Amino acid sequence: MSDYTRTNLAYWNEMARRHVESPGYRTAAFQRGDNILDPIVRDGIGDVHGKRLLHLQCHFGLDTLSLARMGAEVTGLDFSDDAIAIARRLSRETGVNGTFVQSNVLTPPADLKDFDIVFASWGAICWIHDMDAWMRTAANALKPGGRLFFAEAHPYLMTLDDYPPVPTLPFTVRYDWESGVPLELENQGDYAGPGTLEAHRNVVFLHGTASILNAAIAAGFRIDGIAEGNRIPWQGLQQLIREDDDYWTLPPGAPSIPLSLIINATKLR
Repeated sequence: MSDYTRTNLAYWNEMARRHVESPGYRTAAFQRGDNILDPIVRDGIGDVHGKRLLHLQCHFGLDTLSLARMGAEVTGLDFSDDAIAIARRLSRETGVNGTFVQSNVLTPPADLKDFDIVFASWGAICWIHDMDAWMRTAANALKPGGRLFFAEAHPYLMTLDDYPPVPTLPFTVRYDWESGVPLELENQGDYAGPGTLEAHRNVVFLHGTASILNAAIAAGFRIDGIAEGNRIPWQGLQQLIREDDDYWTLPPGAPSIPLSLIINATKLR
């Protein structure tokens, strides 16, 4: 295991333990029977009833199990052992069936095959150093004709200064469009709630739109649709404002910039 993977594992193990108790993740609503998928994902992924679905980087499984409530046969994969343990517990306690696998997404078990849908969303690929390998994982898990649905922070958003000394407009570019080397950060806090993290360091990688799309094409996907949106489910910049219970968006007077990138793709071979 690389040093940056150890760093991120400590970070995400702590985040999983925090997030299951955080109102930002709506665990209590899920336990009451709600589907907690945000509308962009719920509408974009469409009808999953009767489909075998693999959720890459599933965190502690709320989205995965919500897809099970929509009728999918779900498997969630994540490298955090604490997250997977929590996901399995939630599945048992709620009676919502799901299979959860603890694994590095770039080296998954060989038997993760013949899925109808592979899904990933919101803050997944910035932890990945090799987009080609990530897309190969997605493609290898699908049957021919299977579908990838991918909802993510827009690469342009990821270049902007999320913690400027003074959060004013216009936005300030801080990071390279693509990071050829790991970007080591001192975490300023938990995006889903207040408090100080013990695992306060993390390591991320930035990927441009062309790199993401070319990795998908090289892995054998046909790109069926791309959308760019102006809202995301967390306060990705201090200047963003609440749009509703699900999303943050651009404030009045802000330049029009993309906050989200949605990709639909089909495995051709």
